[in-house]
Amino acid sequence: MTLRMIPIRYNLRSLLERRTTSLMTALGVALVVMVLLILLGFVDGLSRTVRKAGAGGGWIVMSRGVTAEPNSYITHEQFEIVKSRSEIATVPSGEALISPEIITGFNADPDGPPAQASFTLLRGVYPIAQQVHSRMRVVEGRWPGRGKSEMIAGRKLAARHPDLRPGNKIRFGRRTWEIVGTFSDDDSARESEMWTDLDVLQQDVRYGNGLAALHVVLKPGFEDAFKQALSHDARLRVDATTEREFYADQSRFADQLRGLGLIVAAILAIGATFGGMNTMYTSVARRTREVGVLRSLGFSRANILLSFVAESVLLGVAGGAIGELLGVAVASASGLNGRLLNVDMFIFSFHLTPSAFVWGLVAAATIGALGGLLPAWRAARIGVMDALRAA
Repeated sequence: MTLRMIPIRYNLRSLLERRTTSLMTALGVALVVMVLLILLGFVDGLSRTVRKAGAGGGWIVMSRGVTAEPNSYITHEQFEIVKSRSEIATVPSGEALISPEIITGFNADPDGPPAQASFTLLRGVYPIAQQVHSRMRVVEGRWPGRGKSEMIAGRKLAARHPDLRPGNKIRFGRRTWEIVGTFSDDDSARESEMWTDLDVLQQDVRYGNGLAALHVVLKPGFEDAFKQALSHDARLRVDATTEREFYADQSRFADQLRGLGLIVAAILAIGATFGGMNTMYTSVARRTREVGVLRSLGFSRANILLSFVAESVLLGVAGGAIGELLGVAVASASGLNGRLLNVDMFIFSFHLTPSAFVWGLVAAATIGALGGLLPAWRAARIGVMDALRAA
């Protein structure tokens, strides 16, 4: 028997004839897709911000086995050994492109209620850091002076906390600091930090005459040699990794947030699937004679099954499109598109990628297919004579 496909316009006409039930089912799918789209906008924005910090192509050296900069400790002797490596690139003056840095916690709103404390990182550096982190730019004011109690704020942090604008003063540790500038770093996670002079910060927090991490720029082609040299030097107990890999690892908590959000979306999707299933069962019950006519015209059980599943998928995709429009509208109306958000110490922007819209439609089509499969199977099992005798 020649396989013939039931025209898709038959399914479209059927959906239009059941406008109310079709619309209610589509709205159930739309709710799931809207939640999924907003979730992906949050997670993608956060992950993008963290990963951008490693887009400069540099390397980071920390004490062995440590995965976070504040937990690392490198002695000055180890720093001098690493600094002497020939694999490190230099500036025209001959200075090695290696930035020793110390990191401590910083409350961006010290005068606020303790329950609303906003903690981030305060990073102590030398001027060479501006060349090691080559995408950093001072967008307002200036860089902190050597040996002075001055700080410069990341652009996102300053936008979130107006008291950190240039010209203001803030109490931290044992002294009062002046905010002298604002910097940008290509929208990366570093824009959520405060930076100051390394020596002054070391005196104030009593870091123990050591460093937290070394950020390094290597000569092209010497990456493997540098990593092997550090791992085999008995005087060192450090690990070297690319900043890209380091910040990709730091962004894994964004994947955890995505996983939790997907669980919520999945629970909603189950409800939407049963709603679609109920709608399609009702449709099958009302169209028993139509099924019989289609069978008498030569359409096989497989044709019937495929047609009803396709109809349910169309309904799901329609709901998905509505959900994506609702998601964009909600993000715009609530100000998510222009608002700075934060998770832990990271400040980021809501960001929708094309893949988020693709996944929304895929989820909608999947809900439609699952919701229509059993009703379609029932329709395909209806006997021709029984269908034609139905009232």
